[in-house]
Amino acid sequence: MIFSRFFSPAHSSDDPNIRIKAIANLSPDSANERRILHELAFNDADAKVSLAALDKLDSFVLWLKMSQIARDPALVSAAQLKVESALIDGTSEISQAEVKEYMLKAAPVELVVRCLPRMTALHADTDFCGKVLVKVGRSSFYQQLLMETPVFALKSHIIENSHDTDLLQRVLRKSDDESLQALLNKRIAMLAEAAQKPITLARQVTLVLSKLLALLDKSDYQQIYQAQQSLNQEYAELSNDFACLDAETRGEFANKLANINQRIDKLLQRLRPDWEAEQHAAAHARARASAEQAVAEVKRHQKQLHGEQILSLTLGEVTQFQQAVEQAEKALADLQKFEPATDEFESMLETYRHIWDRLPDLQRQVEQARQQLMVWQALIESSDTDWQIEDIRSQWQEITQSMALVPAFLRDQWQQLFAQFKRQDQHRRAEQQRELKHCRKHINIINQLVEQGRFRAAMGRYQRLETDYNKLPDQTRAMLEKRFEQTREQIARLEGWQIYLAAPRKPELLEQASALLSEQHNDMPARARSIKYLRQQWQSLGETNTPEDTALNKQFDDILEQAFEPCRAYYAKLEEQNNQAAQARQQLVDTLQALAVDTDIAPEQRYQQFETLKKQWLKAAQTDSERYQRLRQDWDKHSAVVTELLNPWLLQNRQAKQALINEVNALAEFDNAAEARQRAKTLQANWKNIGPAGKRNESKLWMAFKAANDALFNKAKSVQAEQKAAQNQAAEGWRASLADIQNSMAAGQLDEASQQLARSRQAIADFTDNGLQNVLQRELEAYQLRLNKAKKQQAAEQIERAIAALAEHMVSTPSAASLTAMSKQFSELPSLWFKAQQAEQTGDWLNTLITLEVLGQIESPEQDASKRSTIQLQLMQAKLSGEALPEPDHLIAKLVAGVCDTDAADLAMYQSRFTAVLTHFSRQEVR
Repeated sequence: MIFSRFFSPAHSSDDPNIRIKAIANLSPDSANERRILHELAFNDADAKVSLAALDKLDSFVLWLKMSQIARDPALVSAAQLKVESALIDGTSEISQAEVKEYMLKAAPVELVVRCLPRMTALHADTDFCGKVLVKVGRSSFYQQLLMETPVFALKSHIIENSHDTDLLQRVLRKSDDESLQALLNKRIAMLAEAAQKPITLARQVTLVLSKLLALLDKSDYQQIYQAQQSLNQEYAELSNDFACLDAETRGEFANKLANINQRIDKLLQRLRPDWEAEQHAAAHARARASAEQAVAEVKRHQKQLHGEQILSLTLGEVTQFQQAVEQAEKALADLQKFEPATDEFESMLETYRHIWDRLPDLQRQVEQARQQLMVWQALIESSDTDWQIEDIRSQWQEITQSMALVPAFLRDQWQQLFAQFKRQDQHRRAEQQRELKHCRKHINIINQLVEQGRFRAAMGRYQRLETDYNKLPDQTRAMLEKRFEQTREQIARLEGWQIYLAAPRKPELLEQASALLSEQHNDMPARARSIKYLRQQWQSLGETNTPEDTALNKQFDDILEQAFEPCRAYYAKLEEQNNQAAQARQQLVDTLQALAVDTDIAPEQRYQQFETLKKQWLKAAQTDSERYQRLRQDWDKHSAVVTELLNPWLLQNRQAKQALINEVNALAEFDNAAEARQRAKTLQANWKNIGPAGKRNESKLWMAFKAANDALFNKAKSVQAEQKAAQNQAAEGWRASLADIQNSMAAGQLDEASQQLARSRQAIADFTDNGLQNVLQRELEAYQLRLNKAKKQQAAEQIERAIAALAEHMVSTPSAASLTAMSKQFSELPSLWFKAQQAEQTGDWLNTLITLEVLGQIESPEQDASKRSTIQLQLMQAKLSGEALPEPDHLIAKLVAGVCDTDAADLAMYQSRFTAVLTHFSRQEVR
């Protein structure tokens, strides 16, 4: 252990220089020494030791790992240089597939930007290069790779997948390849067309939406519906090209379409009932008129059957009638689509058809009926009275029963003939009534005599009745037969009739009373009525004063008393309930009386208490009629007093509400719809603060107030819709002005485009719709971004031209020119590039150029490789020592102030290098 302090390995020394020298003696081929090198490379605290160990190991994988994990800037820079060199020059340690995977997944973007343009072996894989371009996502890298790659397929791939018109135009200006120019022109034209397509499509869609919006001002349902269908179809055709629009614009158009269609659907839904009703009513009217005309034609033919011409109708007239019936049936079928079928028309047509189908039989029956009427006419004119009017009526009914139709002339003849028969029959009946009345008088007298106990006189009067009764005609006797038989039996049984009637009836009533006692009745009023009825029946039988009858009477009274006990309890309970109900109603009356005499209570509180009492009165239980009428009189008397007290207050409320209604109606004449609507809302709030106006007037006033508000708000909505339509129309004009901005930018007139953009921005303030203002503001910002981009591109192009001119000036001018003059001549370039001292020797100029190439990571020619390495080492040492790196602007100023003294053969190369350096750092200035 002691000797280990004196003989420790050199690579373990605390001195970094000793460790670096020890690394030179270590061999990567030895596993132990390779481990030591690996330990020194990744764990040594000194960056120089790590670099020496990595150089000794000379492994791409280790350099790559160091570039990813190192914290020291110098170590990171050196490792990245090694990795870039290995990727560009190639190494056996990593395959091309692994290189691609690393470039896509792990390589830093800056490394990819620096290496890929020089890794020409990978340029044949266009898919890989395309993925790398997407990963980097820089327009400058697209341009760099497109300009520097020697593979035309990759150029074609980049152009075909590029959407940056500015990038393609820059490449087009710098390219001399005709094939590449043709491809670029084709792609630029395609992108220009694609860029213009959203504008044109947006205008077309906006026009369709404006036409749809204009439909809201129409009131013709059919016109609105057809126009909506047509415009929606046009919108659907335009939506096939919506892929060129951004998601926000598509969503905005879709929302507008849905909103407008929803409003149109609501309008159509509101107009549809009236339109359908009009269409239905028109079709209904046409169908009814057609049906009435057809039925009238049938009736015209049918009239021929009611006259005597029925006997002379021909087959041709029957055919015409059948055709008329068919037309009427068709018209009625059409009418049934609008109203239920009427049995009257259908049965009438069916009857008419049946009649005409059996016309020959009907003609024969009509002739027979006419002959029979002539026979009866002869009977009336004769003196024969042996006939009955009902027999003649029945015979006529039998004749006409089988007839499908009784012609009017036959009915008239029959009615006249029957009237004559009826008059004669009435005369005969008058005679019979006199005889019948005489016999009834005898019967009434007999009944009175029997009731008076004058039996002998009754029997004598009966003998005279019997004589007159036997003289009556059979028909008259039949009318009096029942009463006559009753009277005859009454005379025959004058003695003992009470005993005979009462003997079987009282036991029967007693049995009914016993049955009533045993029944369980829930309906006590019905039980009481039954008891009363039995009592009346029992009393109607009278009393014979026999022991048996007395016993039956007592037994019947006892049973009825027992049967009435539940009724007596029921009526007692009912009386108690009536008393309670009467007391409750009396309390309501007393409360109402107190309310009527209370003068300190507010009208609104009095009204509320009065309404509450009225509801309680209606819900209170009922009492007996007598007490209810008395309480009702008191209630009405006090109610009249309270009503009289409330009438002035209710009148005041009624007048206040009517005044609000008048104010709302007056608001309808306001030109400012928004102000009118706001004032209407205030009036609505005032309405709620006004008390009731009485039930009779409250609902009427409210309906009038509601109708006035509805009319006002509907008008406000209409005005708002018109204003919105006008705003949308103005917005379309505003959007049309954006096309002028686009044209100015396309023509390169950016100042004119800026002025137009400013005017459009000021015009947005004229729109009162905040939502529309926001939409237009977003559209304007999109154009502002395009203009800014165009200005930046124009500035970059001006700088590129100025750089090219400066480079040409530098190689063509043998001596240094005045920096002030050059600053004025090339005013597009940064002023710092023209503030420096004159370089003393040519070497300074070249070193300065190489230093700028190193700082800008721009490749230098092979003949300057040693100088570049020296400068890189110097810069790295300066950086490690904490010194600041030289400013690119200062170095460029030294280049501009210096003199490029070289052979003419090298001028072109130096001009190209000078241009590349200035172009690189000018882009940083632009950014």
